Amino acid sequence: MTAADVLVVGAGVVGASVAYHLTRLGHDRVTVVDARERGVLPGSTGLAPGLVGQLSATPELAVLAKDSVATYRALPQTPPVFWQVGCLEVATSPGRLEQAHHDVEHGRTLGIEARVVDAAEAVALAPALVDAERALGGLHIPSDGAADPVALTHTLVAAAERGGAAFRWNTPVRALESERGRVLGARAGEELIKAGAVVLATGIWGPVLAAEAGVRLPLVAVQHPYVFTAEVDGLDDTPIDTPIVRYPEHAVYSRRHGRRYGLGTYAHAPLPLTPTSALTTAEAPFRESDFGTGLMEATALVPAFRNAPLEGRVNGAFALTPDELPFVGRAAAAPGLWFAEASWVTHAGGVGRQLAHLLLETGDPLVDPERLAPDRFADWTDARIRETSLAHYQGIYDMH
Repeated sequence: MTAADVLVVGAGVVGASVAYHLTRLGHDRVTVVDARERGVLPGSTGLAPGLVGQLSATPELAVLAKDSVATYRALPQTPPVFWQVGCLEVATSPGRLEQAHHDVEHGRTLGIEARVVDAAEAVALAPALVDAERALGGLHIPSDGAADPVALTHTLVAAAERGGAAFRWNTPVRALESERGRVLGARAGEELIKAGAVVLATGIWGPVLAAEAGVRLPLVAVQHPYVFTAEVDGLDDTPIDTPIVRYPEHAVYSRRHGRRYGLGTYAHAPLPLTPTSALTTAEAPFRESDFGTGLMEATALVPAFRNAPLEGRVNGAFALTPDELPFVGRAAAAPGLWFAEASWVTHAGGVGRQLAHLLLETGDPLVDPERLAPDRFADWTDARIRETSLAHYQGIYDMH
């Protein structure tokens, strides 16, 4: 039997961020376990497009995203893991262009610089991704960025290790160990890994393990399509210089990935996924029929995808919550159990810092802990949680 003060289950970008921030705060009794090999990230992190957009209608999300940008910029960038290339939200209607002016003011209240650009500048910022015939202008947020989720996670892991954290790979956790309602540790095979605090940072598998401790984690896993072009002539592997491009009216977003471009769309009916302990990856089979006409319309909208063949298709699952906020904090019904769940690369840096401060009781969280409390939907029915969460799917990239 081994023991550690903090045991983090899951070494994706969120779990790695928790360990990183704990060690940055001087706490080195941290063990992180993951079912995968060190160099493999087949969970949600390995499938993420890596967008880091800060502007949101929800102040807490903006704070977490801003802190994530600060966290990622402070990491070693050899090789590069985060490029502060900015984000361009393209307006294809007068109403959206008018909204862009309001967003500039909203961004100012959040401490996020933004400006409205005309159609010519929008095209000049990202000619391969902006439809010159439909763009009326857009909102440009210079401090947003794009990450390489896998490289970012490995960099967080390495930094946490330098700070004293221990990572154990090929160590699948199948159950939590409880006694008299308190979570004491996690079982990996026949081994019990004990800890004073067990943190679940397992993404869509969070509810499966939480149920082992009698705790309902109210998140809903959904499938999401992301496609890549083949390599494009004229592009190379040098640091990315093209901003993220979003079409909020069309629920489409796109970015450059080195020698090719990637695109995702939310313009399809949400497709829930039910994770089980037997599910070993957050990737589902890619069936274009599942996404209706949304994918076809999205690739027709973005110039780089009109003629370039598609050479990669990913159907990755991620977690939704009823209010779009992550679950960060202690499980009220199971002492010893903590959550860092329902977070993406966009907010993982901030989520890691938030939970580290709560675990160490520093009194310095980024946002009010009650806003992210895992039990905030305790009186909601499962049906209401599912219905409300899925209703947010198509509006994820139009939140401000």
